[in-house]
Formats: sequence, structure tokens, C-alpha cells
Amino acid sequence: MKIATEIPWGERRFRIPLERIKRCEQFGYDAVFAAEGAGNDVLTPLAYLAAVTERIKLGTHIATLTARPPTTLAQALLTLDSLAGGGRVIAGVGSGFPSSAEGWHGQRWAGPVPRMRAYVDVLRQVFQTAGSYDTDGQEIEPTELFAEPVRARLRAGVATQSGGFSIPYAGAGSLGVEPWVSALEPGPEPPIVLAAVGPQMIALTAEVADGWFPWGFAPGMMPAFEPLLAAGFEKAGPGKRREDFDIWALVDLVVCDDVRSGLDRFRSYVVDWAAPMQFQIEALGFTGLTDRLVELTAAGRGQEALAAVPDELVDTLFLVGSHKRIAERLAPWFESGATGLIFRYGPQVQLGQHADLVEDLDVWETIARAANRI
Repeated sequence: MKIATEIPWGERRFRIPLERIKRCEQFGYDAVFAAEGAGNDVLTPLAYLAAVTERIKLGTHIATLTARPPTTLAQALLTLDSLAGGGRVIAGVGSGFPSSAEGWHGQRWAGPVPRMRAYVDVLRQVFQTAGSYDTDGQEIEPTELFAEPVRARLRAGVATQSGGFSIPYAGAGSLGVEPWVSALEPGPEPPIVLAAVGPQMIALTAEVADGWFPWGFAPGMMPAFEPLLAAGFEKAGPGKRREDFDIWALVDLVVCDDVRSGLDRFRSYVVDWAAPMQFQIEALGFTGLTDRLVELTAAGRGQEALAAVPDELVDTLFLVGSHKRIAERLAPWFESGATGLIFRYGPQVQLGQHADLVEDLDVWETIARAANRI
């Protein structure tokens, strides 16, 4: 089981929990992930961490697809990996939300599945063609790539005309330029991990990616997802093996003496995301709960909605309690079917209500010991 942590992304004043990350690297954690939303971007924090860490992998969870062309994200990730020493980057990508795609990035939302297929294809093209060589295998100086006749001699170039991407641009008024490549010398190819929620996107992820970020995942859910993953693996062909496919699940936690008060901190997450999480909630056997929570919320009965969230559900979705209790309740997570766990401290919604919460830095050692890292 791989273990990782994630930089908080939802706060009004961005910060990097450097003491936590240094402890995690010391305790043998595999990766640290950064995210992006309405505030910070996903790449800048990882560049900072590349300078102050030595071994731990640096992952995007996630880089939003509509925020950058695939060639731009690939260029940034290759640059980051070069700065970090090579072989340390995990390329996590997700579609994001319609509101951010159209309202912030100025990109059309429609067609997220074919767009993701094309995006992953271009990322792989950039990773696999890195280094500028001509058809005879001779190096081409990076500065010479700006000349059309020189790029015409490239051994391979990056190109797609699908999923809403036109690389090289071939639309109205195009100049008919030759394809490009990244001139950086190739290193280990970053694994591509996709955030996927809907059935089509999950199947696509199993088909074209190296791993999956399931959302709202918890022990007991994997059987509900197996048919979707199997469909993707089958479409990929015999070269794709489940044992080579990573599944990185999020685990939010709080250390506290009073378990009930700890569970209360996470109830609002379940209420706020009840509708998108209906499949996951029902996979755990709580049939009808989502409809009830949505009904109460729509009627303005928020407190009743919070009270309607069963303790058992919250205790399954999150880790709450003493160090001993958290270590014990990690056991089902280790057997959940996930291959990696990304631990985050505290609730990830309505952060202003949890200003009193102080991170327990010792819990990262507790997790590492439970995972037999130390």
C-alpha cells in the first residue's frame, strides 16, 4: 500500500504544511499531492517542494484539464521532474467542473470523455517524444525548432485533431505549421492518473491511464466499481494489467478524544456532496439517504439534514479518533482495493467553521507505522 499526503487547497490564505511534508518524507511516504480550485494553482507548490525535498514523489491531484492545453501541462511536468531530479512526478488530471471550465477557464464543457481521451493521448505523445531528434537520430538544437524546415525533419511530432484540440492548429486562418516536440531530454515517463466519477470516465480511465483517483471512495465500495474498471481494461487489450494500475483514494482524518465531535466535523461534507456521491453512498448500503438529504437541504432544513447523516456512514468515509483508533480503523482501508491512500487533515468544506482545528503532526508517524513504513 502506497501512502501520501496532500497540500490544503481550499484556504483563503495559501500555505504549504512543510513540517508535515518533511515528516512524511522522513517516515517513508511515497508522494505528496497538490490540488487547485478557486484559489491556488497546482504546479507552483510542487516546484517549491522540489527544492526542499529529496525523494518523495510530487503529484498533481488534480491539474484541471480545461486550465491548460495538454502540451502546456506536459511541458510544465517535464520541467518540474527535471528540477526534482527525474522520476518523481505523477501526472494527475481531471475535468474539473462545468462552472470552472466555462466561468474561469473560458472553455466549453461539453464532451468531457472524448476530450479527456485526446488530452491523455497528447500527454503521452509529449512524454514519449521528448528530446529533439531528426529522422536519422541526430540531435536538433532546441533553438532551431522555431524554423519550419527544421521541425519538418523531426523523427516524431505531437499532433491531434480530436477531442476539441487542434495541434498543430488546423482551423480557419491556420498557417499550416509543422508539429513540435519538447526539447527536454527524456527521462522516466510520468504515470498519468485520472480523476473520474461517472461510469464512462471511470471506464476510460482504466483503458487509457496508469491510475485512478476515485472520489468519495471508502472500504466496501470496490465491488461496485469493478465492472466499470473491467470494461476499460478489456477495451485496452491484453497489454493492460490490473496489477499495474494504481488506485489512489483520499482519506480525510481528524485526531480527537471525543469521536462523536470528530464525526460531527465531517457531516457537512456528506450533506453538501450528497447528490454527486449517491452512487458511493448507496454502494455502502445507505439506499434512499441521498434523496432524503437533498430534500431536507432544499427545504432549508440544514440542521435536520446534518442529524440525518448516520454515524456509521461518516465513520466509514473518514478517520476519526485517537491515534490508536485511527491505526485500528486503517485496516479496512488497507484491504479496500485501493493501492494508495492520500491522507488529508481535517474537513475539506466550510473551512471557516473549523478555525479551531489544530493539526496533530504526530498522526503522520502513526499512519506510517500502521503501513509498516517504520
